[in-house]
This record gives sequence, C-alpha cells and structure tokens, in this order.
Amino acid sequence: MNLTLIEVAKMCGGELSPNSDEQLLINNVVIDSRKAVDNTLFVAIIGEKQDAHEFIAELHQSNTKVASLVSRNQVLKLNIPEIITQLPNLIYVEDTVKALGKLAGSYRQQFDIPIVGITGSNGKTTVKEMLKLICDYQFGAMHVLATEGNLNNHLGVPLSLFKLNSSHKVAILEMGMNHAGELDYLSNLAKPTITIVNNVRLAHAGFFNAIEDIARAKAEIYHGLVDNGVACINVLEPLYSIFEQNIAPKIKRFYYGNNSTVCYIKTSSANGEMCVVTPKGDLKVTLQVLGEHNQKNALSAIAIALNLNCDRLNVEKGLNDYKGFARRLEKKTAFNGALIIDDSYNANQSSVEAAILAIKGLPKPHWLILADLKELGKFGNQAHEEIGRFAAGNEIDKLLTIGELAEIANTSFTGDKLHFKSNQDVVKYCLNNLPKTATLLIKGSLSTNLKEVVNSLLK
Repeated sequence: MNLTLIEVAKMCGGELSPNSDEQLLINNVVIDSRKAVDNTLFVAIIGEKQDAHEFIAELHQSNTKVASLVSRNQVLKLNIPEIITQLPNLIYVEDTVKALGKLAGSYRQQFDIPIVGITGSNGKTTVKEMLKLICDYQFGAMHVLATEGNLNNHLGVPLSLFKLNSSHKVAILEMGMNHAGELDYLSNLAKPTITIVNNVRLAHAGFFNAIEDIARAKAEIYHGLVDNGVACINVLEPLYSIFEQNIAPKIKRFYYGNNSTVCYIKTSSANGEMCVVTPKGDLKVTLQVLGEHNQKNALSAIAIALNLNCDRLNVEKGLNDYKGFARRLEKKTAFNGALIIDDSYNANQSSVEAAILAIKGLPKPHWLILADLKELGKFGNQAHEEIGRFAAGNEIDKLLTIGELAEIANTSFTGDKLHFKSNQDVVKYCLNNLPKTATLLIKGSLSTNLKEVVNSLLK
C-alpha cells in the first residue's frame, strides 16, 4: 500500500481534520493501536468490550506520523477531551467499519490480477493453503498474497486486501460468515475473479433455520464476481443448484466433482494417493494429510488452479508439499507412546464425522474425546445425537465426552463410554487408562479449550 493521506480520505469518503498533512504517506492499515507505527492508518473500531476511539489521543500525542480513521459521532458521544477534535491527521467518517470496507474496495480496484474468493462450511482454510502452495510454484512465493490466520471476516478481508502491492500476481482470499448478507458484502468489496463454495454443512447453524438457508448465504460469494469471472461449482454438493441461482448469467461456470464434468477424482486410496482427471491431463498426487475430506479439499484447490492456468506439474508439487497445520488432524505422540490426532482447533458435525473416518486404518483401539459443538442453535441436540450413533458405527471403541451437548452424543453411543465434568477430569482418566497402542482423536469447538487436554497428554 502506498497512498497519501488525502487519497485515503477521498477513497473512504471521509473528511480530514484541520492542519492534517495531506501528503503523509500511508503504507499500512491496522485496527490495533499497538501496531500503529510511522505511516500507518489506525482504524478505530467500536468493539463489544472496548471502543478504540479511546486510544486515539494517546496514539497521536506519541507519534506525529500516524493517521486515524474515526467516527465523528462516536468522538462526541464519548465526550473525549477537546484535544481529539484538534488533532491533525484524523479522517472523520460516519461509520469506521463501513469506511474500512469502502477504502479496501477502492484500493482493490487498483489491481488487475486474479483474485480468488474461497468459502465453505469446512475446509476453506485447507483449500486456501493448498492453493497457495500451488501458486507459489506457478507464480513464485513473493508474487502470491493469501489470507493470513483467520482474517476472513468483515474486518479481516479488508486488512488482507491492503497487503496487495505491485509485485503480486494473484491474491487468495478466504471468506467466512455466520449470518446471511456477510458474503454478499465481502464479495462485492473484494470483486473476485474466481470464487468457490467448498461445501455446505451445519456450521454456524444457530443463525439459520435450515441448511438451504446456509447454502444461500454461502452462495453470496458469487455475487461480487467481476463480469468475466469464473464460478467453480462442485456438482457433488447436494445443494449446488442453489449456488447456480446466485450466479449472474454472464459469469462462466466451471463444474467439477464427478465424471460428468471435466475435473474429478478418478481413483484414490487411504494413504492419500489420488489420480484426478483434468482438461490438462491426469494429475497424480500423494497427500500428506489424513482423510477423504482432504482429498475433496484438494479437488477444490485443483479446480481453482486450473482456472488460474496453473501448470499440471506445479499443481502436483504444491499438493504433494501440503502438510496440514496445527490442531487440524495433527499427529502427536502421547505420554505413553499412543498416537494422538489433535483436531481440536474447531468443530461442527460434518468435520467430526470426517475426522472419525480419517482415523480408520490407524492403530487400535480408537478413542474419541468429544466436547460440545457450539453455534448449532436448534440443530445442536440432533447433531450430537447423530454423532454418537455415527461414532458407534465407525470403529470408535471408546467415547469420552465433556459438556452438556456432548453428553447427548454419549447417550446415543452404544459402545464403551464415559462422561466427564471437566477437561481436567478426562485428562486424569487418560493418564491412567489410555492404552499404549491406541489412537486418540480429540475434537470439539474452539471455545471448549481442548488444547489444554492435548497439551496435558503429550509425551
């Protein structure tokens, strides 16, 4: 990013405070005042627990080469000392979140490169990381911008776009949502050239009445596609017709998933070997990550890569290099030599079931520590009941549950089982009873803090 302060103000529709340095160069945008160094624009966000407007005066008193995007009404509402209305290098707007998005959207328009938008209930981060490795080979790592961490919401996507510079040849943006309308906003802001919905499952279902509503909300990612853009559509998704309803007629459709399309998995095996039919010839890869679901994630990455015109060899090399990432089906060694599969980063029903299937073929017995799955709303009880039955029918030898919702899964599980009141209690039990030959899968929502269970059981 390389804009003057006056350019930033015009792009976000703001008004500069008196005595501002209109030519102050802005090369970074942050929403954390502690990260605001010289030539940074600090965007004051009104959070649930804290209002960042409270830090503006102190920030500007300590650094004359920073600028801030502020809400004039909020400054008046908080009755912040008069000095704040006299500070230079402030951009006044009505709503800082909306102005952040407007600025990001305007900045994105300066780049004529492929912009990929990826969403889905499960696997969007995996698809993004797989695609990044492919693009690193195709374009060179320094020429590839990809979402970092979990910057996939109404704040994170704009912050990711500000990282664009003239050296980039492609940008890969992960886009998340838990309410209808969010992806419509993000897609129209980022104006992607290629978009994909990896899948639709009961994730963040508490804000929806039916899975069809989730599909419609996910399909909003197609709304912002540029006129010559490409919509990648997985025909194996039961609700893919809803995707099509949200794609403008002028948009090119790239169908993939089965042998009625030009891109599908021809053969696959439990050890990660895949042969994928593509218009560029068959691709042969060996994934280093567990699970059939990751083979499907790889297929989505391939579908996008084909539309980026990536060479077949680079697609193969990128996917072969993918090793997964922390706390997502990550193999670890327990205190007694047993195998731990740490999948504690987050969870919904389909990802729990996918993880259970992924450990088939690993050393037995198979133990599962399951904590509550959050944000399922009215689907919560049913989902946990179904997980219990699914685990019983798919080689889980012992189920250990924590939490009120997980106890429902415990009740429907017909095998050996125990329920615990706390993470500490399940750790104590495992330290005394986990077989040395076992595979222990650990799964639950991020807020259940199963990370502490994993860490307590490591060698």
